[in-house]
Amino acid sequence: MLTTICVVPERMDSPSDERLLAESEHATRTDAGAYPNTIEDPSTGASITFLERGVDERGAYLLMDGVLPPGTDSGPARLHPRSEVRSEVVTGRAEVTVRGEPHTLLAGEALTITPGAAHSIRNGGADNLVVRTTLRPPGEFEAAIRALYEAGAGGQPDLFAVAAVLSHHRGDVRLAGVPWVLQRALLRVLAGTATILGRNPLT
Repeated sequence: MLTTICVVPERMDSPSDERLLAESEHATRTDAGAYPNTIEDPSTGASITFLERGVDERGAYLLMDGVLPPGTDSGPARLHPRSEVRSEVVTGRAEVTVRGEPHTLLAGEALTITPGAAHSIRNGGADNLVVRTTLRPPGEFEAAIRALYEAGAGGQPDLFAVAAVLSHHRGDVRLAGVPWVLQRALLRVLAGTATILGRNPLT
């Protein structure tokens, strides 16, 4: 089964955001080593294995497997301003919410989410959930997720560190639920504070 959720991409509110998104679309490889490689969140047991980054007839992509133990989720709803997400369940039962609409996916079923759609995923089964995701274009999403994991975003996150990462990588991933014009201003303040306090993981 292939389900496609179609939404209009979120409109940028400043030239600097437009430039950042354009740069993100053409970003070079930012992985921490050869593929495949895995990052883990000890606080939840979740992990992401980055399988490959490449280019095919549709352009640049990043392929990864995410693992969520029973009862865990992917965190607050997020969105990718310019990237399409296609997620296929390999094993387990996924409860996926896209723009507030719930979807249940079982092994072999997939969901394609167009740019700008807020989404989250939860393990709705008794076994580990494994989801294979393709992100197009990948931008610097891998670098963003690595930095968020280092900031402890899945357990006891350092608010200032997380804000610094989200501010820097706003062209790749954003939190949903807060209007971007407000979120952007708040992230700037928190990111600046993180730098002053020496808690910005990107400096």
